[in-house]
Amino acid sequence: MSGKLLLFGFDSLLNVLALEAAVGSCGAEIVPVARMDYNKTLAVLAGLDADVAPVMPYSGGPLGGRMIVFCELEDRLDALLPALRRAGAGPECLKAVLTPSNRNWSALKLYGELQREHQALGGR
Repeated sequence: MSGKLLLFGFDSLLNVLALEAAVGSCGAEIVPVARMDYNKTLAVLAGLDADVAPVMPYSGGPLGGRMIVFCELEDRLDALLPALRRAGAGPECLKAVLTPSNRNWSALKLYGELQREHQALGGR
């Protein structure tokens, strides 16, 4: 598998295309996630688990910012992070790696956890 970047809160096609161009050489697939899918687990969104359990579509507002989840790309983070920064996904965009601990979380849960961690580190 080539690995995927799940994009949350990237509402502009131009932003998505800029990220796609920036990471294409790293062999990463860009997957913009529709807001209505924010209640699905990260593993389902990454295509690692089957989407068998019915989940209520998310009908709330935006997350509050942008977020990227790296799926099966741990070995390419050193190349991906600077490329994403150059394409406009700098420090204001929350980032996480899909792990066994968070794979069954929703985007909402992960975003909340990343926000808490970001604030605990003094907003760095």
